Amino acid sequence: MKASPATIGLGVTMTIGYGTLYYSFSVLAPEIAREFGWGQSFVFGVFSFGLLAGAIAAPILGRLVDRFGARLVLCLGSVTASVALALFAVMQNAWQFAVITLVAEFIALAVQYDAGFAALAQTHGREARAHITLVTLIAGFASTVYWPLLQWLLTWMDWRDVYLVLAAMNLLIALPIHCALPRARGAAEPVSRLGEPSAEVNPDGERKRRMVLMATAFAAGGFVVSAVGATLLVLMRDLGYATTLATLAGSLIGPSQVTARLIEYSRRNLFAPPMTATIAALALALGLFVLAGALIQPFAAFAIAFAVFYGAGQGLTSIVRGVLPLHYFGAAGYGRTMGTLASTRIVASAIAPVSVIWLNETVGPSAALGALAGMACLAVLATLALTRR
Repeated sequence: MKASPATIGLGVTMTIGYGTLYYSFSVLAPEIAREFGWGQSFVFGVFSFGLLAGAIAAPILGRLVDRFGARLVLCLGSVTASVALALFAVMQNAWQFAVITLVAEFIALAVQYDAGFAALAQTHGREARAHITLVTLIAGFASTVYWPLLQWLLTWMDWRDVYLVLAAMNLLIALPIHCALPRARGAAEPVSRLGEPSAEVNPDGERKRRMVLMATAFAAGGFVVSAVGATLLVLMRDLGYATTLATLAGSLIGPSQVTARLIEYSRRNLFAPPMTATIAALALALGLFVLAGALIQPFAAFAIAFAVFYGAGQGLTSIVRGVLPLHYFGAAGYGRTMGTLASTRIVASAIAPVSVIWLNETVGPSAALGALAGMACLAVLATLALTRR
């Protein structure tokens, strides 16, 4: 597949969407808390509630995508994101901070993967897999780009001015790209590439079964990814790893994600989407079981192997979120399908960090790792049950 300018552009806007509305919080929130004298628990608690607001927004945005097209939703998302980020720059109290955060996270999905994948599905139908993979390959560098960028900006200006810069990125870069996206083509024919009937021609019971299993797999995987992303350094420290080794393991996750996505992009016809989903779930689980070996002895090999397997699984999971619903349910109604699946995943992702940290503090790292491994196994079982036919 020749990379189209629209797909590359969407990869850039997804990078901006995640960088300005998600990854920016971990850098700028401590600055906000310091200026107002707020506790870190309050600031990040508000952010968690904001993520839950996304669970409410997901099905709403999904219906809007199906009715008006993903391009319009992405354009409006860029405008409202820029307004929300600009409001951060002028807020004066805790109530304003809470309301703006809830609004920002409510509309975040309109400029992130769910809307972006829908735009690709509406444009390319069942051939969107390669385009989805390329977008995740580009946007996978969001944290790599934005964390150092934000730190550098803070050496030149205060956090309020940084928010204005982030607002300008959405308005001046992302919005024109979204406006230039091609219009959606007609709904794709509801027949699987592999000859299996998709949900449109399946009985309602079969569609419901698939939706439940897919939602379970995505929610369990989302729980693991969210918890590991927020608590990995704490867990590895309590497992007995030195900070330098824990940081090294964490830094290897990103390259492992990119490598897995590159392989998927270059050999995308090697495995059907159900097999890719199975490999992703198994890789996440295998990584956590390897890390559990540190409960016996914290060898460096366990940490490195964990980062490689887990990073590969996480990298493929982002692709699976877009291609698996397309494979089973087709492009017709894709926005609504994605919105429904996203709701459960977002709820699980929001409660994951606090749940794992609570287990780690009250019971110990073995319980925290056990919970993560258990959720990873649930993702594997749900995926196998979904794809066994």
